[in-house]
Amino acid sequence: CLSLFKAVWDTGALVWPPGARVLEIGCAEGDWMTPMLRLRPDLWIVGIDWRCADPRPCEVVRGDVLTHDWPRRSLDAVVGVSSIEHLGLGHYENDPIDPDGDRHCMARVVRWLKPGGTVYLDVPYGPYQVVGTSHRVYDDAALAARLLVPGLTESRRWYAASHGALRDTPPEKGTMRYVALIARKES
Repeated sequence: CLSLFKAVWDTGALVWPPGARVLEIGCAEGDWMTPMLRLRPDLWIVGIDWRCADPRPCEVVRGDVLTHDWPRRSLDAVVGVSSIEHLGLGHYENDPIDPDGDRHCMARVVRWLKPGGTVYLDVPYGPYQVVGTSHRVYDDAALAARLLVPGLTESRRWYAASHGALRDTPPEKGTMRYVALIARKES
């Protein structure tokens, strides 16, 4: 999903102020920080993932996003590259269980964001389901109820098939599909 983020970034729809404070949720699997800092070396980036053992170019909090806290209105942006759909399902060793972990995380994100701050998320897209302990797949209703929690307003959405180009409509059924969202915190 790093390529999906890059495609969205290239649209110019993600605009962060100089020196923006950005939180990456779930930094263990892919290195989003290094290419982001090449594009925007002025950013202050911190990642959180209790599994992240690989070195990253920024600060990494080894912790759980559902219990770790940042000060209210302290972040300009939050990024979740294929991570939110895993929260609370207990898939990884010692992963905490919270069936509503995705919603609870997003409610916390609203508290941490400054007014006008942005959220970028990409998640699997299709009929809503929880796939064992692995991940959730979101449909439009689940996106609205579980990720676009009170305080967030969707500003843009794209769909993509796995490794495909961005599009305004969902790809055909039967392909692995993703949705990328940008939402803003209301003032």
